[in-house]
Amino acid sequence: MNPVHRIVLSVIVAAAMPLLAGCQDGDVVRLKDRATIPFDRMVGEASKSRVVVIGETHDNKSHHDLQLKIIRTLYEGGAPLAVGLEMFRAENQELLDKWWRWGMPTEQFEALYRENWGIPWPLYRDIFLYTRQKRIPLVGLNVPREIIAKVAREGYGSLTEAERKRLPPGLTCTVDEAYRSFIRRTFAEHAHASGRSFEHFCEAQMVWDTAMAIHALDYLDKNPGSRIVILAGSVHAWKRAIPRQIATMRPDVTVSVILPDPAGKGGLTVEDADYVVLQ
Repeated sequence: MNPVHRIVLSVIVAAAMPLLAGCQDGDVVRLKDRATIPFDRMVGEASKSRVVVIGETHDNKSHHDLQLKIIRTLYEGGAPLAVGLEMFRAENQELLDKWWRWGMPTEQFEALYRENWGIPWPLYRDIFLYTRQKRIPLVGLNVPREIIAKVAREGYGSLTEAERKRLPPGLTCTVDEAYRSFIRRTFAEHAHASGRSFEHFCEAQMVWDTAMAIHALDYLDKNPGSRIVILAGSVHAWKRAIPRQIATMRPDVTVSVILPDPAGKGGLTVEDADYVVLQ
């Protein structure tokens, strides 16, 4: 696990304990009314949204098992869907299409996966095999790592015209005070940063969140009868991250957010997510 994410998760768990008292593994907490509901009811409610965002800690297998269970339940319920992936860059979309359309051997896809993502293949393997088996479209949402790294070091304004062309059209990077506060609460190691260093880090996160939101919306615009399930790290899945960017750009697109384990620093509320699945 990324050390930053480990620190964030430990704070989250402590903050959420009062809410989760008496709950057991596998329980679903619906945050709008703090009710414990069945898993199938959660999926049924979430399926009414065009976007379902499922957070994860990248190296936690139980989180990926949960993601697959939700995808399978949605698919078996007859919901037309695609799966959007933080794990793949959008520039690899043609290769992703070859995979789920059975045009690429598993060994070649594993190599493509390793080029895009540093987490061991077995943690995601079952998701990728299931989506190919059912011919569920996969959508790359991420942007080149070097672009995010440069923004974090030097700011969004440092990007060249060529670098900006590698980002989705129409992307802007406006960091407001609400987003700064969210980043300070979320990333413990940056909580005491100040000046340009902290602003650049906020801009990098904003570019990341916004780009993934744009790529997801682009898929929905091209496939108006579908919905998309987004798999992303919990720091991108919280309502203040990707979902907020979707809501800002397209208020008509409904979003449900599902987070595994306690995931809301300072106490879980409906402003953090819609559902929490305990594991």
